[in-house]
Amino acid sequence: MADFDLVIKDGIVIDGTRSQRYRADVGIRAGRIAALGRLKTTDAVRALDAGGMIVAPGFIDLHTHYDAQLFWDPYLTLSGWHGVTSVVIGNCGFGFAPMRPEMRERAMLTMTRVEAIPHESMRRGLPWDWVTYPEFLDSVERRPKALNVLPYVPVAPLLVWVLGFERAKAGEIPTEAEHRELRRLLHEGMDAGGCGWSAQRLHPDGPGAVQRDYDGGPMVTDIMHDETALQLAEVLAERNHGFMQMALATADGAHDFAHIEQLAEVSGRPILYNVVQSFVRFPEAHRGLISWLDSCRQRGVRVYGQGVTTTAAFTFTFEDWNLFDDDAAWVEATVGTIDERKRKLADPARRPRLRAYDSGIVTVPIAQTVVLDCFTPATKPFENLTIAEVAERTGKHPVDAMLDIAVADDLRTVFYAEPANVNRDA
Repeated sequence: MADFDLVIKDGIVIDGTRSQRYRADVGIRAGRIAALGRLKTTDAVRALDAGGMIVAPGFIDLHTHYDAQLFWDPYLTLSGWHGVTSVVIGNCGFGFAPMRPEMRERAMLTMTRVEAIPHESMRRGLPWDWVTYPEFLDSVERRPKALNVLPYVPVAPLLVWVLGFERAKAGEIPTEAEHRELRRLLHEGMDAGGCGWSAQRLHPDGPGAVQRDYDGGPMVTDIMHDETALQLAEVLAERNHGFMQMALATADGAHDFAHIEQLAEVSGRPILYNVVQSFVRFPEAHRGLISWLDSCRQRGVRVYGQGVTTTAAFTFTFEDWNLFDDDAAWVEATVGTIDERKRKLADPARRPRLRAYDSGIVTVPIAQTVVLDCFTPATKPFENLTIAEVAERTGKHPVDAMLDIAVADDLRTVFYAEPANVNRDA
C-alpha cells in the first residue's frame, strides 16, 4: 500500500515560516502534508514533477469582492490564477444579504459603481434564492467552488434592512430597538458562518471619499454612527469570536485612530484597518499609519493594517468608473445613465472644473494614464499612448484629451491607470 496519495518532487519549498527556501519533496496523504524531504515516487499513488517551480502553501486573500462573481466563476478569477486558495468576501460592508426582493436591483446598481461589477453579469448570474443572510450562505455553499470562501457579515445590508433605505441613506442613528435588531442579525449571521463584520466608513467630508454609491452620495456605512459600530463590536465580545474589517476616514484623523482602538478594546477581538498605502506624491503619508499601528502593537491593542503591497493597475471605462469620487465635479459628471454621463462629460461648461482635478488618492495623475482600447476609426490611433502623449498630439489639456476620446467611443474606451504607489521615474 502506498504511503502517499501524491508526492510533489524536486520543487523549491517556501513554507510560510519565513525560513530560507529549500529544495524538497512534499508527500500528501488524505489531503494533508504528511512528509517533507527526500521521498520515493514508488511510495506514492501519483507523482508530480515540480522541478524549477515554487511549492508553497495557498495564499489567503483577505480582501475581495467576489460576493457576486462566485456564483458564475468557481475559480474566482483572478485570485484563483495566482496561488490563492482561500478568499474572504463581504469586505467594506458591501454585500447582497439580507436583502428584500424589492431592493435587489438597487443593490446591484450600487455594486456597479462602488466595485465596478458589471450590471448585466449580476442580473444574469445572481440566483437570488435568498432573503436572509443564512439563506445567502446556503446558496454560496451550493455553488461549486475551486477556492475556500470565508464571509464577513456586511453592515450596509443590515442597515438598509433595519432602518429602511431612505433612513439609512440619510445617516439616521438607529433607535435602541433598532440597535437590538442589528445585534440580533449579526448574531444570526455569525451563527450561520459569518466570520465577523465589515464596514467602509469614508465620510464625505473626509479625505478618502473615493467609493460612492450609485447615486453619487455616500454609502450607508460611510455615514453610520460610532455608536452603531460599538454595538456591533459588543456582539463579538459576547461571542468571544470573530473579527472586524473597517476603512475609516473622517475629517478628524485623531478621532479615527481612537475609534478603531476603541472597537478593538470593546470587542476584545482583532480589527483589520484598511488601508496602509504609500503615495508617490505624498511619500511620508503612510509613515504615520505605520507608527500608529506599531503603537497599537506595543500596547497590546489588536489593530492590524491591511497594506497595498502590489502595483496592480486599474483598467476602466467611463461606463462604470468611480475612483475620482473624491472630487465633487467628477462625482456629478459620472452619475446617471450612460447617455447622461456622456452628455455631461462632453459638456464644455463642465470641463474647467474637471480640468482642475489632477488625480485623487487612488491612481497616478491623469496625464500618465494609458489608452488601451478604442472603438472608432478616429480614436484607434491613440491606442497604447499615454494621455500626455495624446494631449501633445492634439494640442489639448490632458483631461480634454481623455474625455474627448471616451465620448467619441460612447464611453467604451478602455484606459489603464497605475496606482498611486507607482513611480516609473524612480
